[in-house]
Amino acid sequence: MAENKYKTLLKNSSILGLGEVLSKLLVFLLLPLYSSVLTTGEYGIATLVADFSNLLFPVVTLGVSSAVFRYSYGRRKDRPAVFTAGLTMLFAGMAIFVLASPLFKMIPRLSDYVLLLGMYVFMFALNTICGSFLRGMNAVKPFAIKGIICTASNLIFNIIFLLVFKLGITGYLLANICGDFMAVLYMVIFGDLLEYIEPKQITKKIFVEMIRFSVPLIPTTICWWIVNMSDRFMITYMVSESANGVYAAAYKIPNIMITVTGIFINVWQMSLVNEENRGEKWGKFFTQIYDGFKSVMFVAGTLIILLCRLAARILLRNDFYDAWEYMPYLTVACIFEGITSFVGVIYIVKKKSINSLICASSGAIINVILNLILIHFIGAMGAALATMISYMSVYFVTTYRSRVLVGYKVKLPFTAINTALLLTQGILTVADLKYGIFISAGFAVVITLLNGRQVFATVKDVLNRKMHRQPDTQQLPEQEGENEQNSGDNV
Repeated sequence: MAENKYKTLLKNSSILGLGEVLSKLLVFLLLPLYSSVLTTGEYGIATLVADFSNLLFPVVTLGVSSAVFRYSYGRRKDRPAVFTAGLTMLFAGMAIFVLASPLFKMIPRLSDYVLLLGMYVFMFALNTICGSFLRGMNAVKPFAIKGIICTASNLIFNIIFLLVFKLGITGYLLANICGDFMAVLYMVIFGDLLEYIEPKQITKKIFVEMIRFSVPLIPTTICWWIVNMSDRFMITYMVSESANGVYAAAYKIPNIMITVTGIFINVWQMSLVNEENRGEKWGKFFTQIYDGFKSVMFVAGTLIILLCRLAARILLRNDFYDAWEYMPYLTVACIFEGITSFVGVIYIVKKKSINSLICASSGAIINVILNLILIHFIGAMGAALATMISYMSVYFVTTYRSRVLVGYKVKLPFTAINTALLLTQGILTVADLKYGIFISAGFAVVITLLNGRQVFATVKDVLNRKMHRQPDTQQLPEQEGENEQNSGDNV
């Protein structure tokens, strides 16, 4: 009997989950450090440089990290060509970065950190490409371990650079660069990645396929950056660096949901590629997991809103404490960001990159327009509202377009009820009413009960459902796709 695909999903998620949860727990230890050592203005500039590197990442790499995963998974013979092509694009992009560096020195507040910016972009990109290749080889355990190494190294170097050497913004950036470097070093040594660097293996067919797949992802990633990060730039230039520092700190706590969902979505993507490579329909499989995923996100969101003030009091110091006011709306934004990412995997699996661009661009346009209006009138709170509304909009666009590719059930009324309850809880929390904590707790109980049944049903199905296949139709992941005909149907 073939291994249950639900159990495979659960097993891989558990491996990645253990590694990522341990690593991200270390991240929370950094919040008190940052808020104690850095001023709100310094933290605002430091995160601004890091955010700008995220904008440069898809341009420098030509969006190749997703292609490295998609074209190495289940295609053993193509792996050297795929990995080498990915690295080639990275180094070519960095050459362009060096040529363009004088332009970056003209950007206010970033001009003093161009060298660190280049190092940051390069090491982050190298870490991402190598990690994508590990996932493409189905090396789940090494991928999980590299996450722990990266974050643990980040913690250690932050202590050294910020507490011992007191390097401030420079120390913050160097710690992230060194964390990525240590992760890459681990992957190179224990993943034997050097064995896959074979320039002679690169073929025109592979290179063209990867370019056709990845290039549409460049504007897509930039659009996602606009949705995620543009508010911080607008706060910095329209309000102040200090306001951006507080806002960036506010994003850290609800963003834990994105970290956790990112763990699952990495494995989810691998599972769906398996199903696609086998030529099987996976609409029912998708619906079952999708329902449970949404419910878990809603329950996690209501608990974060309930505990946001307590979390801020524990993790944030000095002027950073006021960040709690933005957390309820950013939590709702993160819920819809996670759900959208879950559904958006369909476009990667089906190689429909242009659909991702359409969805992301709609969110970017809405986000920029709302930021310009709302930040002007209500400051950083306007950015939180703009981010929330833009992610909700992207969710509806993504859901509408993806259902054409995979027949799954959306259950929109269920989503609408949960959203209304969460928004009401968030508004009452920000209003800081007397006995507000008890009112918020009441909403948390209702949302948990409303979603508990679906979570239980999904977990039960994952643990108990048996999938029967004939032995002659079952292929191992390493064998799948060896004879796959790639038509380059990414548009």
